[in-house]
Amino acid sequence: MIKNNRNELINAKRIVVKIGSNLVAKENGEINTELLDNICREIAELSSEEKQIIFVTSGAVRIGLSKMGIDPKKNKPDLSIRQTAAAVGQVELISYYNDTFLKEGACVAQLLLTGDDITNRQRYLHIRNTLLPIFTDHKIIPVINENDSVSIEGVQIGENDRLAALIAGKIECDLLIILSDVDGLYTKNPAIDKNAELISEVDRVTDDILKIAGGSISGVGKGGMQSKVVAAKTAAMMGTNTVVALGRETDVLKRIINGEKIGTCFYKTKQNRLHAKKQWVGFAAKPKGFIYVDDGAKTALLHHGSSLLPVGVKSASGNFASGDVVNICCGTCEIARGLTNYSSDEINKIAGQKSKEIEKILGSHPYDEVIHRDNLILL
Repeated sequence: MIKNNRNELINAKRIVVKIGSNLVAKENGEINTELLDNICREIAELSSEEKQIIFVTSGAVRIGLSKMGIDPKKNKPDLSIRQTAAAVGQVELISYYNDTFLKEGACVAQLLLTGDDITNRQRYLHIRNTLLPIFTDHKIIPVINENDSVSIEGVQIGENDRLAALIAGKIECDLLIILSDVDGLYTKNPAIDKNAELISEVDRVTDDILKIAGGSISGVGKGGMQSKVVAAKTAAMMGTNTVVALGRETDVLKRIINGEKIGTCFYKTKQNRLHAKKQWVGFAAKPKGFIYVDDGAKTALLHHGSSLLPVGVKSASGNFASGDVVNICCGTCEIARGLTNYSSDEINKIAGQKSKEIEKILGSHPYDEVIHRDNLILL
């Protein structure tokens, strides 16, 4: 049932604001100072009103490509060119933010994160330890971006929508605001269907909602509405509301925080905020393999709060060790993720067996469960 009101947004104190590259940079790759001046002013004013704001920004690659004289629509840049462009553009971008926020009486701090900072559990935990004092004790606005200049294929965070959602969950934010170049989520693509209607409220991100969203069409940004919806789903499961809205709206941040009905609001789930360990398992860690379960195990996991026992396992794939994060699937559907107690080889040996048979098969019996409920998150 849709809530149809945004009263709970009014009391939001800790907020992540994410802005995409299509807003940060103009078509020619120059910084969009007219728009960003207003966004920075709003953030500074909100910060002075005791709101705790974390600013996640894209745009370094696009700005850098322009400085290097490369048009991404004519020649799609490879990874090495994007890395160079990120290094070039990030200097100009953070310089602009530093100067602009200083004019508004605010101080900023820069954090550049890589995929390893998210997937490595110790580094992921340290993000919170670094961020919290910056804006709670020192009243400084953190400006965060993925460190594209050193990220490599396979360990990239992916897009800043996901990064913003992970940050919002990690530091227990009340609200994630994703500023886009579209008004929000529509029933169809508004660029090609004039009958498309804006979806104002989403109580739960279902498969149907995910199907509505499309990919990036800018040629530079890695996101798109689909990445924003996935980010909103992640934030919701981690206990944070999300609003996706047009960044060109006048006073867009204040209007959202005042509960005005603009953009699309994705509400957080009813469950308690996930423990940090489960946040990392479910959304930050990179799974090392798959465990396939039968229908009985699926029902036990989804509806009875059970651990995953070997009797319900059909097979494992991939090469993973005890303590790795794995996907749990029934057929082609991923239903959960968890920290496995056994390696892929061991699981294939004990699959379908009762727990009391583990020692006979493996020669030892350290755990009854393949994955304990405390180390498992349902998706």
